[in-house]
Amino acid sequence: MSTATAERLIGQVVSDLTILPEEDLTLVVELVDYLKRQRRFMPGAHLSAAEMRREARRRAQLLRDAPRSEIVVRFQRVAEEIRQQAIARDGAIDGDLLSD
Repeated sequence: MSTATAERLIGQVVSDLTILPEEDLTLVVELVDYLKRQRRFMPGAHLSAAEMRREARRRAQLLRDAPRSEIVVRFQRVAEEIRQQAIARDGAIDGDLLSD
């Protein structure tokens, strides 16, 4: 992608963000965080324990005012994404866990 194209797309996104309701901005931030995490956890990219703790604290702070029901839904969604990724890589069994 050329620099001019990237700048045009960024400008379009910024313009679109100005018309979104505030509650949707949180979703945008989460999407950007998700994309950054995907890049960060690629092979060869490693976080130190201190970096992991900082990131966990930062994310917990973002959710401090969220209702428990919303957090549960988000947790279930992320767990399902992880499960689907593992299944796609043949790293998991597709089905319910019956016992330890």
